[in-house]
Amino acid sequence: MTESDSGDIAPSTSARKRVRTVSNLTEEQIQHKRNVDRRAQRAFRQRTKDCISKLEEQFGQLQETCCEKEQELQSVREHNKALLQCLETVIDLVSSTVGQFRDDANTTVIPGSCSHALHAKVGHLRDGTHPPGTEKITGAEQTASMSPYLSSHDGHVTGRVSFETGNATYQVSPAASGRSEDSHNAQPGSHQLPVSTSDVSSFSLLDVQIAQSAMPEPHTEPFAAMPTPCSTAMANTPPYVPQIATVLPSHFPSTCPLDEILLDFLSSRRDMLSKGVSLESVAGPEKPTVKALFTAELATPVHPLSGIMSRVLSTFPCVGEPEKLAFFYLMCQTMRWQISPTKENYFAMPTWLRPTVTQIAVPHAIWIDNIPWPSVRDVLIENADKYPFEVFSEQYSQRVTVNWPFDVLDAVSDLDNEAVLHSIFEKHIRNLKNWTVSAEFRGCFPEVASLISSCE
Repeated sequence: MTESDSGDIAPSTSARKRVRTVSNLTEEQIQHKRNVDRRAQRAFRQRTKDCISKLEEQFGQLQETCCEKEQELQSVREHNKALLQCLETVIDLVSSTVGQFRDDANTTVIPGSCSHALHAKVGHLRDGTHPPGTEKITGAEQTASMSPYLSSHDGHVTGRVSFETGNATYQVSPAASGRSEDSHNAQPGSHQLPVSTSDVSSFSLLDVQIAQSAMPEPHTEPFAAMPTPCSTAMANTPPYVPQIATVLPSHFPSTCPLDEILLDFLSSRRDMLSKGVSLESVAGPEKPTVKALFTAELATPVHPLSGIMSRVLSTFPCVGEPEKLAFFYLMCQTMRWQISPTKENYFAMPTWLRPTVTQIAVPHAIWIDNIPWPSVRDVLIENADKYPFEVFSEQYSQRVTVNWPFDVLDAVSDLDNEAVLHSIFEKHIRNLKNWTVSAEFRGCFPEVASLISSCE
């Protein structure tokens, strides 16, 4: 092909391409093209908007999910931190108690003598002989050497203690201390812990598994069980681990009308259980009705537990309705567990409502068990003369608030035609940070107020 031929082809190709230009179209074709272009542009813009909207919606959902996960993670971290603190407290208390137990046993069994004399006694004991001037330590003397822990002692709780370890059961019956026991404390199941007041702290007792894991392993040396001067009398005795749910507070006889009502009701309910009456009949439903709180005439048809708590709270006219519902919840939870100290009833109570070591070790008025702050309960028990019921209850009932932000009717729901506390309200009052006191209360009881502030 020559250059002239290729030159002829090029213009013809360009001419064919220019046929589609607007200048070569008719008016109708131009208008049609414009309409098509507009529709295409509108469709493109709409697709872009839809895509952006969809992405924004997905982004919002992911943000919300992320916030929820962060809150859950923070809650788990706080819960884990609280559990670790409680575990450390329990381990410290158990370690100090066991160490003191062994030190006191050593002090009682080992006389203050020279080390060579001690080794001589050990040799005689292992040979089955006794050095001159000494007598064989009998079982009675061995038990007597433990008297600081098995008999009455200042700050100890008398009564029968039942412990379970593995498949074995151990029971200790302390000697009479001369202290008259309240008839209400003599009920079946009122087990007490032999804890000294020096070991009393304000933490709530944890489950028995934690106590078991914190308890040291028993010694297994061949002569560890022998009451020799170099070994304690309880060297290979399995550690005492109480069933926490069955360890009840120690109560004084009634100190006020409220005490008398609560103790009499508790005693009568326990008597019914001992006679074989079902727990549901004795303690009532797990979610007691609150209708008697709003209508006093309905106190008779409801279960006695709901009725008596409603009548008690009706004697406090200055208490707000949300606070009455909150007091009702605490009193029912506490009374239900004290009637039937089962694991289910124990763990149904908020952690901070479960008895402290002070409540178990030191006899006190039963009305104190319904105060929400554990450290405050301990102060009221340890300073009973400074904070009598007549003085404290008046300020407490009128100056405490649960900070319920909604209408009081929103705190109640219908369950099988019965007015019960709404689960949201229960969750609200189970958070101890929602319980606060007024400035007037803080002015009257600054020592107690500082403990409440530490819980907020």
